[in-house]
Amino acid sequence: TNNVYKKHRILKIYHLFVTLLLKDIKSALGGAWAFVLRDVIYTLIHYINRRPSRFVDVSSRSFSLCCDLLSQVCHTAVTYCKDALENHLHVIVGTLIPLVDDQMEVQGQVLDLLKYLVIDNKDNENLYMTIKLLDPFPDHDVFKDLRITQQKIKYSKGPFSLLEEINHFLSVSAYDALPLTRLEGLKDLRRQLAQHKDQMAGLMRASQDNPQDGVMVKLIVSLLQLCKMAVNHTGEREVLEAVGSCLGEVGPVDFSTIALQHSGDTSSTKAPELFEDKELQWTFITLTYLNNTLVEDCVKVRSAAATCLKSILATKTGHSFWEIYKTTPDPMLIYLQPFRTSKKKFLEVPRLEKESPLEGLDDMSLWIPQSENHDIWIKRLTCAFLDSGGTKSEILRLLKPMCEVKTDFCQAVLPYLIHDVLLQDTEESWRSLLSAHIQGFFTNCFRHSSPPSRSTTPANLDSESEHLFRCCVDKKSQRTMLAVVDYMRRQKRPSLGTVFDDAFWLELNYLEVAKVAQSCAAHFTALLYAEIYADKKSMEDQDKRSLTFEEASQSTAISSLSEKSKEETGISLQDLLLEIYRSIGEPDSLYGCGGGKLLQPLTRLRTYEHEAMWGKALVTYDLETAISSSTRQAGIIQALQNLGLCHILSVYLKGLDHENKERCVELQELHYQAAWRNMQWDHCLSVNKGVEGTSYHESLYNALQSLRDREFSTFYESLRYARVKEVEELCKGGLESVYSLYPTLSRLQAIGELENIGELLARSGTDRQPSEVYAKWRKHSQLLKDSDFSFQEPIMALRTVILEILMEKEMENSQKECFRDILTKHLVELSILARTVENTQLPERAMFQIKQYNPATCGVSEWQLEEAQVFWAKKEQSLALSILKQMIKKLDASCAENDPDLRLIYAECLRVCGTWLAETCLENPAVIMQTYLEKAVEVARNYDGESSDELKNGKMKAFLSLARFSDTQYQRIENYMKSSEFENKQALLKRAKEEVGLLREHKIQTNRYTVKVQRELELDECALRALKEDRKRFLCKAVENYISCLLSGEGHDMWIFRLCSLWLENSGVSEVNGMMKIDGMKIPSYKFLPLMYQLAARMGTKMMGGLGFHEVLNNLISRIAMDHPHHTLFIILALANANKDEFLTKPEAAGRNRITKNAPKQSSPLDEDRTEAANRIIHTIRSRRPQMVRSVEALCDAYIILANLDAAQWRTQRSRCLKESPHQVDPTGEYRNLVTIQSFKAEFRLAGGLNLPKIIDCLGSDGKERRQLVKGRDDLRQDAVMQQVFQMCNTLLQRNTETRKRKLTICTYKVVPLSQRSGVLEWCTGTVPIGEFLVNNENGAHKRYRPKDFSALHCQKKMMDVQKKSFEEKYKTFMDVCQKFQPVFRYFCMEKFLDPAVWFEKRLAYTRSVATSSIVGYILGLGDRHVQNILINEQSAELVHIDLGVAFEQGKILPTPETVPFRLTRDIVDGMGITGVEGVFRRCCEKTMEVMRSSQETLLTIVEVLLYDPLFDWTMNPLKALYLQQRPEDDTELHSTPGGEDQECRRSLSDTDQSFNKVAERVLMRLQEKLKGVEEGTVLSVGGQVNLLIQQAMDPKNLSRLFPGWKAWV
Repeated sequence: TNNVYKKHRILKIYHLFVTLLLKDIKSALGGAWAFVLRDVIYTLIHYINRRPSRFVDVSSRSFSLCCDLLSQVCHTAVTYCKDALENHLHVIVGTLIPLVDDQMEVQGQVLDLLKYLVIDNKDNENLYMTIKLLDPFPDHDVFKDLRITQQKIKYSKGPFSLLEEINHFLSVSAYDALPLTRLEGLKDLRRQLAQHKDQMAGLMRASQDNPQDGVMVKLIVSLLQLCKMAVNHTGEREVLEAVGSCLGEVGPVDFSTIALQHSGDTSSTKAPELFEDKELQWTFITLTYLNNTLVEDCVKVRSAAATCLKSILATKTGHSFWEIYKTTPDPMLIYLQPFRTSKKKFLEVPRLEKESPLEGLDDMSLWIPQSENHDIWIKRLTCAFLDSGGTKSEILRLLKPMCEVKTDFCQAVLPYLIHDVLLQDTEESWRSLLSAHIQGFFTNCFRHSSPPSRSTTPANLDSESEHLFRCCVDKKSQRTMLAVVDYMRRQKRPSLGTVFDDAFWLELNYLEVAKVAQSCAAHFTALLYAEIYADKKSMEDQDKRSLTFEEASQSTAISSLSEKSKEETGISLQDLLLEIYRSIGEPDSLYGCGGGKLLQPLTRLRTYEHEAMWGKALVTYDLETAISSSTRQAGIIQALQNLGLCHILSVYLKGLDHENKERCVELQELHYQAAWRNMQWDHCLSVNKGVEGTSYHESLYNALQSLRDREFSTFYESLRYARVKEVEELCKGGLESVYSLYPTLSRLQAIGELENIGELLARSGTDRQPSEVYAKWRKHSQLLKDSDFSFQEPIMALRTVILEILMEKEMENSQKECFRDILTKHLVELSILARTVENTQLPERAMFQIKQYNPATCGVSEWQLEEAQVFWAKKEQSLALSILKQMIKKLDASCAENDPDLRLIYAECLRVCGTWLAETCLENPAVIMQTYLEKAVEVARNYDGESSDELKNGKMKAFLSLARFSDTQYQRIENYMKSSEFENKQALLKRAKEEVGLLREHKIQTNRYTVKVQRELELDECALRALKEDRKRFLCKAVENYISCLLSGEGHDMWIFRLCSLWLENSGVSEVNGMMKIDGMKIPSYKFLPLMYQLAARMGTKMMGGLGFHEVLNNLISRIAMDHPHHTLFIILALANANKDEFLTKPEAAGRNRITKNAPKQSSPLDEDRTEAANRIIHTIRSRRPQMVRSVEALCDAYIILANLDAAQWRTQRSRCLKESPHQVDPTGEYRNLVTIQSFKAEFRLAGGLNLPKIIDCLGSDGKERRQLVKGRDDLRQDAVMQQVFQMCNTLLQRNTETRKRKLTICTYKVVPLSQRSGVLEWCTGTVPIGEFLVNNENGAHKRYRPKDFSALHCQKKMMDVQKKSFEEKYKTFMDVCQKFQPVFRYFCMEKFLDPAVWFEKRLAYTRSVATSSIVGYILGLGDRHVQNILINEQSAELVHIDLGVAFEQGKILPTPETVPFRLTRDIVDGMGITGVEGVFRRCCEKTMEVMRSSQETLLTIVEVLLYDPLFDWTMNPLKALYLQQRPEDDTELHSTPGGEDQECRRSLSDTDQSFNKVAERVLMRLQEKLKGVEEGTVLSVGGQVNLLIQQAMDPKNLSRLFPGWKAWV
């Protein structure tokens, strides 16, 4: 009723009724108390929320009655029902807070209730936690006490970090229909986000490894869900506004993930975990839903829910559910108590028996929404299902009353109904019926509108999907149907086994479904369906004809499929894929489906835009008149803007205006954008003066205009409107892909920054601190350093415009100066940012703007240096150098003043100039060194004031440049002295010396000839001396500056490798040792940790190797060991225990008869020397930490004994008891909160493999279990050292923006060698060897998915048979085997990750990890990559390479040499999906290779230090080769070899130290070649090199020649 008086009367009756009920509450109302309380509370809250905007007399009386009743309920609840209020407190408080401001009449009443709830009950243990979780109260006088109380509770343990604040915000689960209750929380969240940008950067970094669990992503998801809830509820605008502000504070940060994972409907995900039985699962889901519906506003819905609840709980299923569920702690059943019936009889649900149940549903109009809206359609369809009598489930049959009133419920139930029908569909009649209709629905979705040609889609992403099909079917209906398909795909089909079969419960054409999914912005779903379609098609093809090897290449497969699909459905697969990939925003996939390969102008343009080749794009747009005019104009405008051609752009726009008066919306929008960017305020486009209905750029334009005119009310209004509109638009999309959020986040950030400027201007003149604003901007830009330039640039452009407006309007000169400085700094920042993405046009424009504001006076400033950099980037080198030289001239003249900033610029100019001159060879080395580089160091060093970070950085760079330059010169001389030319010269010199000696001996009198010979000899010797002196000078200079660089900061710690390399090479040069002794000892010891293995290997006590080398080295190692005992003790102990295996194990147990990778060495005097040195250091540590050393020693001994335990007799049973005492050990890590080993479990298991390594479980002091693998008779040093290289490669990959953005890393694991022959490895949990997944005999994927193919054993046998035959034979057999054995690895991700977004993310991770490990493995010459040596992680789908024993191309000299650079067999490629090696794989290989090639110095240095490590045994020897490629038929000969001979042959090998050095040099040379792109004698580009490697790795000729155990056909 709408009559206020009637309402009031009814309310009074209700008031009386409830009051009476409350009196009896302590008797628990027959178990219904919880339900009653909740019901009353929500009824009242809904009433309050429906309040009129202003009160008439009666309504205010009703209102106070309402509040009175609410407070009564709360008092009763607190008194009698201990924890009843816990779940509702948030909603009550959140609803009451807004009342205080609005309604003066009831303010007192409301505040009293709030104070009762929060202040009086703060010690009530039931409410304490709930009060702690409340959102903060507003900062308002009325709320002062409440605020203080709540904050005291919340911060009782001390103030919160940003992470805790965000988690606090997330931990509150608001009731969905009342989003307004979160308003205060959102406002507070915005404040927190604004204040703690630095902490936010930390959170983003922390979440990089596992972005899904990252708190920022969770926050974004929950904010978006809040918005979705808010739409159509009270207080929608305020909530959207607040969420918009929060998102604006985050901005387009790189979330380092591609998919947003929604928790979705939690009850449906929890159900399968709780119950096996489908019926019970459905019961649980429906009851949860109905229980939530009981608190809704609408009475009709509530009564329907009550009806359904009663009947469900009365059925047999309902009763059995109650019995099972009683035991769980979920409070749901307490609320449902009143609906239970007595146990005596069950409600029987009669089954509707119709003669032909199918007929009711066999009606096109039922399935395809005609003109009616979504709600009516879905209700009709669901009810028709329930009436048809096809459903068996008694629970589902009872849901009709609810389906008639609630749309959401119908959407939730429909998939279950369909599933239920199909489960009992024996003769497949239902299946064909439903397939036909559901397929019909999807076909109909886009057949109605004749799809416009591809080209009319505008260039910007936002409106693309809307334009493609203006389809008549409501998006909601499409999403409902997609949900049905998605649900069915995840259910197991009863008769058939594989995931692939599960996709075909219904016979669907998945391409059409994919098209609909893409138009609903469900991009990942669309992609998955497109791949399922392609898979299905190629299977049908295979049945028809036999396949050739690898069908030429993947891309042709896609294009041929596209042609077929176009004929069939009118959808081109290729275009669909292109569109999906553009929406997902993954940088590389585009190339996998035709980007850069197809001639069609649109595909070409998309590729140019993707690569930011604006010049090419502009030319193509200008030529291709076939493209629709709106797309062309938009494209040209975008290109001009990105080229910074603003003047041309404004003329072009004027021309367009002139040409056609009527503009479409998109162009209008671009007009406004160009107008505000160019600050053209005169062109009054705005016809509609109101704020409503404006687009984003129009609002921005209006806001900036009102900012100029200081009309603040319009300014705020425009921004607020724009913000709400952006958030609304965001909610309309399907929030799957993170990429679709970025444009909006970027806009919201811009709106927020503009709003802050308004607030700044609104203050009075003295309070204004423009520099504060700039500092805020800088902080936010730091956060965005990994984001795409296209999202950062609009923000930067807006900042430029804001600053220019402020300058224009500013009267005072001092303020004007201030703004000018900020503008200059900002433009320099913009220029640097644009330069990093190789855009040189925008920087040039920025430089021009700076020059406009800064007259060219005599001074020198930072921006000139940037200008030089811009010209250098544009390849105009002489220009750049002349700018620098002029600056240096000016600075030379004026460097008398001690201005630190000038000093910094001076040093930087000298440094850059020196480096550039060296690059262009315009000066000779000596001049460069003296005039520029040394001077730079001098200038930097002499400044003694307080050093800021910038100064520190400047110093470091100066030192490093000088060190690098000297190092290069040193290497030049060194290489010359190694060359054959120099050797010849030496020989001639020697002959000349002999000749002169002879002449002297025979006392021949001096004639012209003898004088000449003598003079030449003197000159030659003089030159040689000079050369040696030069070499020494450069060497010392290099060492000195490397040390200084490492001393002055952390930024360049990788150069510690080069420093150590120089030192170890020149251990005989006393000057170098002297520098290491004095300054090198000052370098913080942690910087040496990565080199610990290599330094320790060279320890000794004798004074060999030059003056004091060992003294310095041993001191250094003791220092490191003292500072970081946990990291170093194991390494040193392993040296001290080098031969402990023999002592600890009886000789006969060591099992001489089995082949091992390395025979035991005899120790040379050198080894003994090293062991002695190691023992001395251990002695030193023992004096400091006796307890620790004792326990570590005991642990190591125990490990060694276990490792050498001969387990052959237990080969069959896999587990055994351990006799081992628990030890307290500190592994590596922080030294405050160390995790130590508590104890070991009492048994071990045996892993497969020749030497039967043992697996043990160790319990850490943090309560976590960790698995370890203990290996004996195997030198683990090799693995340890390779892991070390991998770690270094990861550091390099982490530094480069491109590879960091793609998260390219190599998975590593920890290895601890304990002696020369044993050690412990970290067990990679959650991984499975790919061989295990693919070709395991029992349930390998090949057997499951392709039962008709050859078995793996059969293939192996066929290849073994041709092992000794010719290459031709092998090739033929191999091709034959491949024909009968098709790849199936693509199903790994489909099986393990059912959710399409997760599936895509994991498959991307897989492809990227294959790419990274392939390239790094190739560089390091990693061999022996058979299917048991590559593990795949079942959680992240990344690869882990284990057993790295064959490296540095040693695999090429095996009896059956390795012919491929890395493993890229058909199965590996198959796992990458439909595009194969194209797209992601190829591009990630290129990016990794680029990083490797650009850091070749570092890599060479690292590898050089490793190769010459005297203990690192990486060369191939006959024994090792036999171990790797053992064939069953050779076994007999091997066992007869007595142990003694092994040692003999081994000694003779290692005697020839000289030959070893040659091998090492050759390896280094080859590595250098690889890093320069030299393959087969020619120099290739990065792309060319990658192409060659991929082609070699996939070439069947190469694969057929590999050792059969490598399984090249898998």
